[in-house]
Amino acid sequence: MLPVVSRPGGLVRILGLAVGFAASAGAVAPVLNLAEPSGAKRGTTVEVRLRGDRLADAEEILLYRPGIRVEEITSKTGREVKVRLRIEPDCTLGEHFLRVRTATGVSALRMFFVGPFDAIDEREPNDKAATAQRVALNTTVQGTLTAEDEDWFAVEAAAGQLISAEIEGARLGRTMLDPVLVLRDPAGRVLAKSDDTPLLGHDAHLSVVAPASGRFTLQLRDAVYSGVHAYRLHVGDFPRPAVLFPPGGQAGSRQAVRFLGGAGEEARREITLPQEPVDRSAVTPTADQTPPAPNWLRVSPFPNAPSVEAGRTRETAAKIDATVPFAFNGIIAGADQPAFVRFAARKDQHLEFQVIARRVGSPLDPVVTVFSPKGNTLGSNDDAAGHPDSSVRVRIPEDAEYTVRVADQLGRGGPLHVYRLEITEVVPSVVLKVPDTARYDYETRKSIVVPRGNRFALLLNVTRDGYNGDLRLRFDGLPAGITAEDCVVGSGVSAVPVVFSAAPDASVAGSLLQPHVEPVKEGEPAVRSSFRHTVDWVRIQNDTVYVRSEVDRIAAAVVEAVPYQVSVKAPGVPLVQSGETELAVTATREAGFEEPITVKLLWSPPGVSALPEVVIPKGKTEVSYRLSSSARAETRRSPVVVVASATVNGGAAWVSSPAVPLERLLRVLRTTRVEATGAR
Repeated sequence: MLPVVSRPGGLVRILGLAVGFAASAGAVAPVLNLAEPSGAKRGTTVEVRLRGDRLADAEEILLYRPGIRVEEITSKTGREVKVRLRIEPDCTLGEHFLRVRTATGVSALRMFFVGPFDAIDEREPNDKAATAQRVALNTTVQGTLTAEDEDWFAVEAAAGQLISAEIEGARLGRTMLDPVLVLRDPAGRVLAKSDDTPLLGHDAHLSVVAPASGRFTLQLRDAVYSGVHAYRLHVGDFPRPAVLFPPGGQAGSRQAVRFLGGAGEEARREITLPQEPVDRSAVTPTADQTPPAPNWLRVSPFPNAPSVEAGRTRETAAKIDATVPFAFNGIIAGADQPAFVRFAARKDQHLEFQVIARRVGSPLDPVVTVFSPKGNTLGSNDDAAGHPDSSVRVRIPEDAEYTVRVADQLGRGGPLHVYRLEITEVVPSVVLKVPDTARYDYETRKSIVVPRGNRFALLLNVTRDGYNGDLRLRFDGLPAGITAEDCVVGSGVSAVPVVFSAAPDASVAGSLLQPHVEPVKEGEPAVRSSFRHTVDWVRIQNDTVYVRSEVDRIAAAVVEAVPYQVSVKAPGVPLVQSGETELAVTATREAGFEEPITVKLLWSPPGVSALPEVVIPKGKTEVSYRLSSSARAETRRSPVVVVASATVNGGAAWVSSPAVPLERLLRVLRTTRVEATGAR
């Protein structure tokens, strides 16, 4: 059960330190609760303790982003793995993700932060200005806030020197910390205060120019003085801009950018954008004295439009002399000052109008509206798919010029309200995702973990956008020895089971890979596909996400053999509508393995239902699994897979059966016509 922490305003659900159910990612999975320390300075080598359970056979640390290298696993016990990590000098600042791969499984996802400074520990007593802990500028403080606690720090600065601070608190994903930072001058007057920020979410940052030389104090507290919270506080003379402009550009191009919202002189740089498009690319204002968290820039495959001054009304909209696809960058400079631009489009073009703002740290809550040549609204959107940024699609009715308006949802504006409007042709796309096996469980059976000589199955949700044809799933980059059954996602199908097999002599190994799809029919245009694994570290009242992370690759591993297998025999006759049938499930046990084996359907085809699970009793080898079909069940062939779990070495070892076809047919009703014979 998830730990529940009571706070003013509702309940907080926390996935983090010791949530047992979320630790299972496959056969006898290791449990990884946290990394200590939770971060390190780039350009250094650090020993990190990875704490949890079933870690004694750790073999590898799977890292999702470049810049961190495992030099050595120095020691390992059941509860802890010590690993020496090399943080490269050019490692991206901020959050990184890792898993522990053992000989028997793959752990849950966890975070590790990279910063620019050496770290020290917070020291009590430091709960008031008079006892503030002295800290040198350009230092990271690793500390803990307890209920009704305040932590105070003192720094010496010269007149005209930058004093900046930012915190990793909520972003650590452990508790519902809502940090507040307050900076005071030597006389105790407040110079700056920060709570939530568009760049860091619930975490705070501030930056000021010291008005005089002396001792400045920095106060850190939780907004509601509740709970016990770990944090990493960065204090220094680094520039801390809030956002950059323009907030995006074309992949591979050179682009001049301005860093807005920081104290002191505005920073400017000319940078080379990455060669491949990316939703957010990290950018820092200087090569040295970088802030602990980067600013963000959108990288697109198409160019920025020529710079024009957007109009404030539809009638004064400036014409953009560019051909779709293109991007327009702007700033909503003041309250109630929407931006209007015009562009030319052709009849029957299917266009997407997307505004990027919050994703790159802008305070703008954008609303996008598209108008016809006569001023009629063709489409409008505020939040797209639960995100504050906006997106709308429009089928162009005729060759003409069209107008787009970008505005703030509450009519706000200012020098930091930057935005990027992208106008593109709609491209068919597919998003792949492994569904959660239980509410608030983001890890169980969501990695590909295949025991030697056995099978493992995943269910993949397939969310289509603009393409309904047959798709073939690809899993390039699987560890040697793992094969995936050829899997075609039929037209209109939104979920599909995939069975993976490992050879008996496969080497125990792991990898991270991106599943993707391609059209089965030759000559079809490419379909853009992506994979998403989302973890909601902290949720609050009304099931609102407080801290969330997302990675774009899935973990795969060959693990040591487990002492049983399962198979299933499909029914000999089709399952008819409103009918029932039984699957015969058989377990093959190694000598001496007598544990009960729990069996369940990986996925129920539409219209088919079954018990949540059945159990092969201790020492037994067979069980019948009854399936029922509704009166309106689809009439098609569907693959059926059962997954099984049994306790092995104190953990759940998961395997699967091969996929077998299940035929579903309409029920045939035989009727006999009786004619009147005149009999009395």
